[in-house]
Amino acid sequence: MAMGDRFDQLEMRRRQLLLRSERLRADLAADQRIVLEAIGGVDKVIGTARRLASPVLLAGGGALLLGLFKRFRPVGFAVRGLAWISVAKRLLTVLTLIRAATASRRPPPEPGP
Repeated sequence: MAMGDRFDQLEMRRRQLLLRSERLRADLAADQRIVLEAIGGVDKVIGTARRLASPVLLAGGGALLLGLFKRFRPVGFAVRGLAWISVAKRLLTVLTLIRAATASRRPPPEPGP
């Protein structure tokens, strides 16, 4: 009789977990709809801006926004950090090119005896 009771308990627990899983899936789907609506609105605005504005105007607007964001401490710090990372990447590219150029000017090593 104890085995039957245990089986019933396990079956009840299984049903509870299935119901909880369905509820969590529904909550996740609702949250996903909210996020997709927000992202869709942003995408729509960006698409409209791209159609209406020239690349020069967009670059100017982006520079203006970066200038405004630099005034806020955390954002300014992040923007400066990104600028330094960009400089470091460019410097590494230049150093790699210099190394390749000097290596191509060296005479090939002579084969050993």
